[in-house]
Amino acid sequence: MKGKKIVRLLVVLVVLLGVFLVVKYTGNSGRSKTFRSSLVEIDTATVSKLEILSPQDTTVLTKESGEWKVNQQKKADKNTVKALMNNLKQIKPSRLASRSEDSWKDFQVDGTGTRVIAYEGSDKVLDIILGRFNVEGQRSFYSYVRLNEEADVYVAKDFMKMSIGTGSADYRNDDVVRLVKDSVSSIAFNYPDSAFSLDKIAGKWQLGEMAADSASVAKYLQSLAFVNSKNFGERGSAPARYDLVIGLNSGNDIQVTAYGEDEFSSSYNEDEYWEDAAVLDKLFKGKSYFTGK
Repeated sequence: MKGKKIVRLLVVLVVLLGVFLVVKYTGNSGRSKTFRSSLVEIDTATVSKLEILSPQDTTVLTKESGEWKVNQQKKADKNTVKALMNNLKQIKPSRLASRSEDSWKDFQVDGTGTRVIAYEGSDKVLDIILGRFNVEGQRSFYSYVRLNEEADVYVAKDFMKMSIGTGSADYRNDDVVRLVKDSVSSIAFNYPDSAFSLDKIAGKWQLGEMAADSASVAKYLQSLAFVNSKNFGERGSAPARYDLVIGLNSGNDIQVTAYGEDEFSSSYNEDEYWEDAAVLDKLFKGKSYFTGK
């Protein structure tokens, strides 16, 4: 009996050894064989480069001397870059959707997805593809994701693929004007055929010799609190046509200069140039706007 037990044990060991060898030598050692509890492990303080690749655009963010740049040309908005990395860290796998490469197209984790690569110096610390976004019920949502070098597709619950911008404009500093309305002391409108100014005197807004309509001025100042635009353009050689100068109680005045029907620059953000007629309409007003008539 003892001999038979030994034989059975040897048979079991041989079978287990065979299974091990099959898995080891026929499986892909570069692909995950177990469910990952974590997909994104990056240190936002040490990441020095980010590549965002989509079918429509490729954006490269690089950190140089503590400052982020977009495609090595334009200054990036550091808060937007920080938000990008924080959003990536929100990717938590909740379940495995597939282990087959045949499913990549359906989940859009192939070439149709958004690929994000992060580096610390020359070391690649993340390479992930963000795929199809789905809504489940009224409040639940998720996205499919895949590490580029693995076959497994995961469901990342409560993660929105759209939270990751894919175009270079998404990461450029789009501030035209930012201010606190109570800090404004004067506003000068300099047009080719006329000029007028609003001045705050003893707490009241004056339009030349007459009192300005307080409601109109308050509404206009409120609109200046945060003016932005992602309609970036290329600075040309066109001469300035008219401008707006916002005088502040402290700090440098803000000057917005218009060069055409939709082209303008701002001293608040000297690195950028815009082509946005809607912003010009918002900033430049006629005298009648402030009379309340």
